[in-house]
Amino acid sequence: MKQVTVLLIGLGRMGSRFFDKFVEIGEERVKIVGVCELNEQNPKVLEAKKRNIPLYPSYKEALTDLHESVDIILDTSNISEVKRDIRELLSRQNNQHSVLLPMVADYLLWYMLPNAEEIPQDHTDIGY
Repeated sequence: MKQVTVLLIGLGRMGSRFFDKFVEIGEERVKIVGVCELNEQNPKVLEAKKRNIPLYPSYKEALTDLHESVDIILDTSNISEVKRDIRELLSRQNNQHSVLLPMVADYLLWYMLPNAEEIPQDHTDIGY
């Protein structure tokens, strides 16, 4: 079975649920290779540290450090400018491997989580 590596950007309501699910699935299937979260008091930041998952203060630093060791970039900040910036950074790095999931894919994954509550659909610009 192929292991999928994931960089999680944002550990808020959505990101923390994805974090928990990926941990539950197990590192042999889904390995979180880094997390980006500005709030160092976030409980998931502490859990990531306990699990020896690297914490990055910015997605730019994470992508520079991790480069093509990331299969999937899951940006749950849902800030369209962040997604555009990540795509530009991947292009400058000539990173043809890492995939930035569009927001609609974030929603799809969210809907697949057990007991997922509704996500407010208030974004008019979904970043692509």
